[in-house]
Amino acid sequence: MTGTRFPDRATSRAVLIGTGSFHDPELPDIPAVQANLDALRLTLTHPVHGVFAPEHCVVVADPKDQATVGAALSQAVRESEDLLLVYYCGHGLLDEAGLLHFALTGTDHQNVSWSAIHLDLVKRMVGGARAKSRVLVLDCCFAGKAISAMAGSSGLALGQLNLTGTYTLTSTTATAPSHAPPGAAHTAFTGAMLEALTVPGPLTLDEVHRHVDRELAGLGLPRPQRRSVGSVGGLSLVRGPAKEPEKPPTGDAQASTEADIDSLTTAPTSLRRVWAWRVIPAITALCAMALLGNLLWGGESDDSSSIFGDDIVLVGLEGGAVESFFLTPAWGHFSAFNLDVVEGILKEVDTDLRPIRVDIQSSEQINSLQEGKVEVNAALAMTSQRMERLEFVGPIASGALGFMVRAGDESIKILADLKEKTVCAPGGSTGADIMKGYPQAQLIALKDPHSCIESLKKKNVDVVVGDTLPLSALALEDTELRIAPNVTIGAPSQYGIALPKGHNKDCVRLRDALVKYVDSGKWSKAFRDRLPNPAHRANELQPSATQINARSCRG
Repeated sequence: MTGTRFPDRATSRAVLIGTGSFHDPELPDIPAVQANLDALRLTLTHPVHGVFAPEHCVVVADPKDQATVGAALSQAVRESEDLLLVYYCGHGLLDEAGLLHFALTGTDHQNVSWSAIHLDLVKRMVGGARAKSRVLVLDCCFAGKAISAMAGSSGLALGQLNLTGTYTLTSTTATAPSHAPPGAAHTAFTGAMLEALTVPGPLTLDEVHRHVDRELAGLGLPRPQRRSVGSVGGLSLVRGPAKEPEKPPTGDAQASTEADIDSLTTAPTSLRRVWAWRVIPAITALCAMALLGNLLWGGESDDSSSIFGDDIVLVGLEGGAVESFFLTPAWGHFSAFNLDVVEGILKEVDTDLRPIRVDIQSSEQINSLQEGKVEVNAALAMTSQRMERLEFVGPIASGALGFMVRAGDESIKILADLKEKTVCAPGGSTGADIMKGYPQAQLIALKDPHSCIESLKKKNVDVVVGDTLPLSALALEDTELRIAPNVTIGAPSQYGIALPKGHNKDCVRLRDALVKYVDSGKWSKAFRDRLPNPAHRANELQPSATQINARSCRG
């Protein structure tokens, strides 16, 4: 940590480039690229920990041509004085001369030289910047079609990356592939880098490289490479949490100078926007958090904590383990339906608001809201106990608990057939709670739905209990699984969008937006598109304005 330097926020610029969609069928799409860009921007521009102003961190997603990338790079090169950061994720391609290029959406793998961006062009632009420090991060590939979609016909030629005075970090060697595990939220390299950027510390670039190297080596993946000239390796791209203050700030702190405000921005967690992918303990007193919220965002405390403060809203969904960066969606199209609804009502509130999905363990759904890891949860059962702890908007859907079995298993025809069966449910879920009252079956609680599904496929359990809507969607995708027909347990659950307590104004806005979303027919379309198996029940399950108004925002 000795000698760690932080960039100047006002004179630093970042350009995040990612190409995940390609017209050429020989270049497979990389779905994780967009998530990489979203998460990296969120980290770098974090209002407490980030070192870049949001307006100085430009995202270029799926650029169609060189001019699109060139315009963003040129502006950043002209404006940067302290730090210039350039990041690229996508396919790395070699031309016939063995020179490295970065693929664009319209790149033709048979005509790389004229349809992709030559490394030398990026080198010249970055090398010509007057910024004191220049950081080039490349997450692209050599091969690996058998492992993931992130495969191309090229490799990273590290020897070409000799940029004097620039810190260069690459995802792999010159002869090995980068990896994007199927279903993962991020590519392997960027996921590990994001993890490194969110640990308390903060870590310097050299320490980030060592962290990523350990993570990838531990997974048996190719190891990242670095090249540093000068002292750039001592630079940090984030500010770490500060020590807990000895006493809460007094009213005099409201007259703090700009330097005082800058020092406060190193305080830890959960003021409004927090790490979506790493739990950082909230150790600042409530009065200090309220004061910092006013200093950073202005206005009264209720307004400063609004989830609509910028264009990104962190949306929690039940999924893979939160500590892992290789998250696998576990509930098929149901998650997509939830996100469709959330995105739809956010657009009713403000067309610029955009949801960013954060996968959360079942047992952590409520804590993730209360601790500030996410700002809303897109699919929580609206129980009276939960409604005492959270604000709810909904219902957005309803359904009874049902049972998933392996294809060909006809043994579950009535509820009594569960006797002596091994039933799996995610720990902390509604299904787990209800099955505790049915001692005839043996309940096994695992960390998440995906673990239950995998246990069912491996014949370690006999049945998985869950809501019939997501189970139906998953069974539609996976021919190894089926739903036991007409077998349910417990009263039908109503699912809503949950917010932390104290967000009543936001809740009312979302409630009114949900009513408009349903009345417009968009809810019905999302249901039929995302849940084709139970689509015939759309009219039956569609919430009414009366239901929404009666159940929403009762805190």
